Amino acid sequence: MDEHGSADADAFPEPRPALITRSRLWRGFGPLLWRKRFPGRGDQAASARRLVRLLLDDTDRADDAEWITAELVSNALLHTLSGQQGGHFVVEVQRGMRSARITVYDLGGNGVPVFDRGPREEGLRESGRGLHGVAELADKAGVHGDPVVGHAVWARLALRPQDAPRSA
Repeated sequence: MDEHGSADADAFPEPRPALITRSRLWRGFGPLLWRKRFPGRGDQAASARRLVRLLLDDTDRADDAEWITAELVSNALLHTLSGQQGGHFVVEVQRGMRSARITVYDLGGNGVPVFDRGPREEGLRESGRGLHGVAELADKAGVHGDPVVGHAVWARLALRPQDAPRSA
């Protein structure tokens, strides 16, 4: 706050746990950013999916976004410290006019998520193919971080068909 009691327009407080936050508008319009921290329990996965659906429900990609969120949250709970006692994960949705990015932050712990293993490499296994499905639905997907500091696993979706990248 300045001497007149008004907040500095460029200063934003850090997001508080369990609250949805929205960033300021850049150049007068989007992208918007929402972030929510969830306890690292399986019963929180449905709430994370509902949040993403709510934020993208007015687009043709809401179903895809919800499925991607389910997969990323499931991986965070099953394969990282986020799913252990006292763990947590964070879901972030960044939405612009043409695309949205869904990111799930975990606490790290067991390797690094890999997107390039397809069904051929996995054979008839019932698990291990989810990130391949995420990569198939998303226009672009990736991961940042490592097992020590945690991972940010993300997927970007074009919100309108004409904005999807064209393959050669």
